[in-house]
Amino acid sequence: MILSLNSLMLITKKRRYKPLYKKFLNLKQNVQNRPRIFKFKKRKWKNLIEFLNRFQSKRPGKFKLYDFQRYPLLSFSFRNNFRYKLHTKQKISYFYGGLSKKYLKKVSMLALNRTKLKKKITNSKLFLIESLEKRLDVILHRSHFVISVRSARQIISHGHVFVNKRRVKNCNFILKNGDLVEFSPMIHRLIEKNLKSSKGWPMPPKYLQINYRTFQVLVIEDIKSTSLSLQFPFWMDFSTLLKSYER
Repeated sequence: MILSLNSLMLITKKRRYKPLYKKFLNLKQNVQNRPRIFKFKKRKWKNLIEFLNRFQSKRPGKFKLYDFQRYPLLSFSFRNNFRYKLHTKQKISYFYGGLSKKYLKKVSMLALNRTKLKKKITNSKLFLIESLEKRLDVILHRSHFVISVRSARQIISHGHVFVNKRRVKNCNFILKNGDLVEFSPMIHRLIEKNLKSSKGWPMPPKYLQINYRTFQVLVIEDIKSTSLSLQFPFWMDFSTLLKSYER
């Protein structure tokens, strides 16, 4: 089967790497907290950079704590409410490295169904956050062994990550208490380079025990709402995400 030149160009455009930070313009938010954005000099980034600088100047410190147990009291019209829900889904998706709509819906429906079936699980929001934060690629990023969630997925897909001495190539793998994460010796130099370039902030969460000498991560406890306030550069409305999938 011979493909035409136009079809080949379309295939290469689809497979081409598209950086996520270009999608931050519509959201007016530095979703992944990347300092690289402030160095852009093109005109299209000017308004966003000025908005972020004004927002940071109003805050007393460089980092702010967010309470994820509170609910927003917002009065929107139908059009603004739809836009707010859409931007909320996009922010959560981009923050976790570009999750698909299908995966977000699947995880949200699982959290809602678990709270209905099991009486022990009363907080669907915390269950949703735990299912996202205990992903293998997210935990590698939280431990500062990789620069971003996307680079963590690349390392996992190439087979350089082991969980309990077993090679794992699934980026959606959910870790449990007692799981031990290790790396292949082939990428130890890359991890050292990432650790040197990392600022160490936000601090690794308390439910992880990290050994930076042997490059190991151990999950020691469940996620609590009090240990999540430092992990997010902005307040994310997980309750709106759950309500959008409620039936």
